[in-house]
Amino acid sequence: MTYIKKLQADLAAANERAENRAERIAEFRAHLDSPKFKQQSDGQRGDWIATKDVLEWLNYINYFNE
Repeated sequence: MTYIKKLQADLAAANERAENRAERIAEFRAHLDSPKFKQQSDGQRGDWIATKDVLEWLNYINYFNE
């Protein structure tokens, strides 16, 4: 494999990782915008999120990018 071909392959792989990460971040944003995190019908705040949930999302976002 020539050096240019290797660079092209590396660039394609990096672009794919960036696209995958962007898709997962969009999924997380959609999750945060779900009714689960809106004000509840009884007036209670619904914007609480557990640290464990955030850590799981971050692991999911980075899963294929390591």
